[in-house]
Amino acid sequence: MSLIAALMLLQGAPSAPPEEDFTEVQEITVIAEKLRQISVNVTRDPQGRYQCGLSESTGLLKLDGELCEATTRCVRKGKLDQDAVRACVEKARPALTARIRDHLVAQRAGAGA
Repeated sequence: MSLIAALMLLQGAPSAPPEEDFTEVQEITVIAEKLRQISVNVTRDPQGRYQCGLSESTGLLKLDGELCEATTRCVRKGKLDQDAVRACVEKARPALTARIRDHLVAQRAGAGA
């Protein structure tokens, strides 16, 4: 199931961030650009287990996993066509964006230590 348009999860970055948040917003914007080019495929193996694959990595393993989890949750809920999955994944965008922002902040804090 190709979900290219459903992957614009982080597109809603603020347009006029405070100066101290500028780097964070830039990172999120770059990730959002990358997400536009990624498709997610969710399938089931012969045992009925869900399998998720991305056409390419976002560059953040945590985001790759979150993206697969969000998309797989939508498919498990019965969203099977691209538009239904896109709408379902879009509902997960605020929580996903917050988790990725927290991850980036923690990563930056660890790199500065």
